[in-house]
Amino acid sequence: MYQIIDNVSIHYEIKGTGEPIVFLHGLCLDLNFMKINYDSNFKYDRYQRIYIDIPGMGESQSFFEPQPSSDFLIKLLLRLLDTLEIDTFYLCGHSYGGYLSLGIAHLCPDRIKGLFLTCPVITANSNNRIVEQHLNILKDNFKLPQTKEAVDFSKMNVIISEKAWQKYLTEILIGIKKCNFSFIKKLQCSNYKYYQFQEETGLKTWQSEIPLFLLLSRHDHIVGYKEQVKMARNFKKCNLLILENAGHNLPLDQPEMFSSCVKYFFNNKSN
Repeated sequence: MYQIIDNVSIHYEIKGTGEPIVFLHGLCLDLNFMKINYDSNFKYDRYQRIYIDIPGMGESQSFFEPQPSSDFLIKLLLRLLDTLEIDTFYLCGHSYGGYLSLGIAHLCPDRIKGLFLTCPVITANSNNRIVEQHLNILKDNFKLPQTKEAVDFSKMNVIISEKAWQKYLTEILIGIKKCNFSFIKKLQCSNYKYYQFQEETGLKTWQSEIPLFLLLSRHDHIVGYKEQVKMARNFKKCNLLILENAGHNLPLDQPEMFSSCVKYFFNNKSN
């Protein structure tokens, strides 16, 4: 489905009925990453799942006027939800999608019923992040093909296995091929001036009672985990888990643990 918001065509998919959950993927990916990893964990129609292609990615339209910025993107996404008559909702975000989720929650906390975030960006400027050392763990003597895609996979994934490789092809590579990298470059130009929320400093110290599940990776060389742990202290209702043998592609490295955490959070009656 498509909806035109402020002259930008936004692609989204809605599955099920019930309490709304909005899913926001990482930078350069598309909604398939979130749909494939999350949707099988919702067997009953207790939740309505709203998967969105962030503008400039997936099948959503790119825009260059006004200047792309994270602040404008969250307002665009909120206008989409208003058009769909979604009032209160949960947010699930990965990486940059986690950053946008936090921005939305900070902007309109009364509308957010809960946050489930995996490896979220906390500091937009990658030069200022506290990150960890990447490593590879080979499983079952799996041999990667000699391709550029396989090299990129090994640079991002910790677990190197047939299963993880196939997930990379179907969940990540498909989004990368659709991404408008001119848009990404524009979004991150001027030393991340527009990529960073104007209220990023305030967001890091924001005290909130929104229920939060924060799922992090010990070997995340993209966003790390230490800044996220510090931020978690600001949430009065927070589950925090740091996974060993996992990196920034956490759902690919540890799919069973990821799935268990999703089920735990969304079956918790206290949310």
